[in-house]
Amino acid sequence: MKKLVSVALLLSMLAVSACSNKPADTKPAEQNAAQTTEASKTTEAPKTDSATPAATNDKLEAKKVLNDKVEILIPKGFTVMSDEMAKEKYPMENRPSLIYTDEKGTINIAFSHTETPIQDSLLKDMKDPMKQAFSNMYQDATWYRDEVIQINGKNVGVFELLTPAADTKIYNLIFFTELDGKMLMTTFNCTEAQMEEWKPLAQEILMSYKVQ
Repeated sequence: MKKLVSVALLLSMLAVSACSNKPADTKPAEQNAAQTTEASKTTEAPKTDSATPAATNDKLEAKKVLNDKVEILIPKGFTVMSDEMAKEKYPMENRPSLIYTDEKGTINIAFSHTETPIQDSLLKDMKDPMKQAFSNMYQDATWYRDEVIQINGKNVGVFELLTPAADTKIYNLIFFTELDGKMLMTTFNCTEAQMEEWKPLAQEILMSYKVQ
């Protein structure tokens, strides 16, 4: 029962990935105090001997987020999404706690450290029920990938799929792992029209994922 409840909770959070990604009128540059504090917890690109892979192109840079517990590559020029834009694009109450976005708000990287208990060794057990429930919710989704892989010493579940939205389709690269005994969900999404350009960068972002 606990597993089913956890899956339901995660699905309600994941559903925001299928929202419309049309350009928002609100610019992400206006940030509240909490977001500004989070955004300040970033670092320069790691040295070559770092466990986090350096970007192979000039479009990405390394950052530390979530109280420096997560290292990840983020596209240069992305800023923390304002509360106003987040409420518009992620209308559900349990929207991600931290969202990086481009200037138009059409490409997003979102982080949600949920209350769902999880152990690193149990991620494989969670993957299939999560996929099944997600597939039931989005029956028209096109799936490219679902697996659990090792990234920088951690088990990481990976879902890659194209989901329908109000005015387009959304490419989603969803990855989840354990952080402080709870599920950490990270989602990269963009429109189908942007997929060819951004899919390789999304894969590089995924492989840079380093979680304490």
